[in-house]
Amino acid sequence: MATTKKTAAKKVAAAATATKAVETQELQDVMSFSSATDWAENAKEQFETMMSSFTGNFGDMRAQAEDLAETAQTRMKTVQDHAAETNARLMEAAQEEVNDAVQFASDLSSAKSFADVLSVQQSYWTKLIETRMEHARAITERSVETARETMTPVETPFANMKAFEKFFAFPMKA
Repeated sequence: MATTKKTAAKKVAAAATATKAVETQELQDVMSFSSATDWAENAKEQFETMMSSFTGNFGDMRAQAEDLAETAQTRMKTVQDHAAETNARLMEAAQEEVNDAVQFASDLSSAKSFADVLSVQQSYWTKLIETRMEHARAITERSVETARETMTPVETPFANMKAFEKFFAFPMKA
């Protein structure tokens, strides 16, 4: 039993020594800058690494930004063209409805009986609703096409830029 206690005591002492060694190593790592000169030198190296990283990839970043601006401009042009086309279609539809209303009034004035009046009204309202549905369907389809063209995700890979790779050296995922 005395041997067991001595062995356990040796293990505890060895663990304590190992713990002190780890703590000492951590303290040395934290205090690795032994002088202001070393600290300034390390800071200068890190700054130069950062600046060379930014400078080396500036051309790529600028080209991607220009591509992004060009894409946005093209999309805005598409939206503007769609808005102009929609406005023209709405104006044509309004003009058709006014012409149909004038024709409706003319047909009503020439009606001879109550049955004629009901027939004229029925044909006018049927044509009006069908025409409006056609216009709404056409505008909706065109709007969906425009949305598909303009709402696609931006494909400029800013997330894949290598500007920060040297400065923030994170380990690669396996």
